[in-house]
Amino acid sequence: MKQPFSRNFAAVVLMCAFTAASAMDATGQDGVNVGPYHVDAVSAGSGPYTVIFESGFASDLSVWRKVAPDVAKSAKVFVYSRAGIGKSDARPEPRTPQRSSAELDQAIEAAHLSPPFILVGHSYGGYLIRLFAQRHPEQVAGMVFVDPSMERFDTELKKIDAAKVAQDQRYLDSLTPAPLKAESKLVDDAFAAASLLPAPRLPDVPAVVLTSTMVREQPEFFMHTVPAVAVWRSLHEQLFLQFSSGSHVVTANSGHNIHLEEPALVTGAIQQVIAGAAAQDQRRAHKLAQDRLLNAVDRAAVLLQAQRGGEAGQLVDSALKESRFSESEINGLGYMVLGKRKQPELAALVMKFNADTFPASANAHDSYGELLLELKQPLQAKAQFEQAVALGTAGGKSPQAMAGFRANLAKAVQALAQ
Repeated sequence: MKQPFSRNFAAVVLMCAFTAASAMDATGQDGVNVGPYHVDAVSAGSGPYTVIFESGFASDLSVWRKVAPDVAKSAKVFVYSRAGIGKSDARPEPRTPQRSSAELDQAIEAAHLSPPFILVGHSYGGYLIRLFAQRHPEQVAGMVFVDPSMERFDTELKKIDAAKVAQDQRYLDSLTPAPLKAESKLVDDAFAAASLLPAPRLPDVPAVVLTSTMVREQPEFFMHTVPAVAVWRSLHEQLFLQFSSGSHVVTANSGHNIHLEEPALVTGAIQQVIAGAAAQDQRRAHKLAQDRLLNAVDRAAVLLQAQRGGEAGQLVDSALKESRFSESEINGLGYMVLGKRKQPELAALVMKFNADTFPASANAHDSYGELLLELKQPLQAKAQFEQAVALGTAGGKSPQAMAGFRANLAKAVQALAQ
């Protein structure tokens, strides 16, 4: 059984799901065609990530009308209605979750969408985006779950009061429109089967889980009561624990349809995940660049051992230019090569590049001077420290920094006097 949280057939939701027209301010309302079937869809906006919206059970694309237009101002969005919902053509295959999720693949291909994707799923749609992420983890950059359905919800509720769960099931069945009864049964069966298995792992991407904890004064369903809501929240907490970054946002100010009642929460969650994905991609790109740079440093070490210092210097210079690392990043790399790798000659090549590339940096000259002292070249080191002192004085460096520059200069002078 799917709780009213995931299959809310109240009159307002039915009207929204079956008769509301899309109010999105976007172009491309003709949708896409998958073989002989038409899929009602809207694409809008632009950006490095495509935000894909997956609606709840029986809901068409219009339920995102308060969220998607705002997201489209800064990102590309794709909103669609599943087969047989809204203006999308029905299909003859059984409407299992696996079938519906696989048809998202077809819609993505037909709409010529390219990853990385930010997946946003409400209710049953939250389960569907999990299925997609399990199949295509490499395509997913982030996930937003809007009060998502959890397959273990009924199982946990039955431990509290199985009779009331069965009563809810009968009532829900009586509310389910005839055209949706077959799909509803297939989804219930799929949830029951999935509840017996360990939850498959999802890609560790930035994620936000939004949970409604609104408790009604006179709940119509057992699953709207305080103990049931506590179970709902706990399952969402367990879902969020799969991710190492993001947040679990709990609200008692809206019911199951958070995207309609508190759309700013959903929009903010999407923006948070996009920012997290961008930061994660930046860290990943930086790590790749660092790995390439260290590989070049290793090759330069071989050249130094072969007394081919000129070639080693050219290799290091070329790799550092390609990395586009900042002055401080190159400085850190130089000290890492010196300290952790115990390769002072290579570290000196790195620091020389830094001083030559950032001639106005007092820190770069000071660090290069320290490497020259390490290599027993006090005269060259003295020139670098003098440059650091001059630049530091002109640039208004702190007294502590200036004291360090002058102390290093004194070391070089002392080394020359010995």
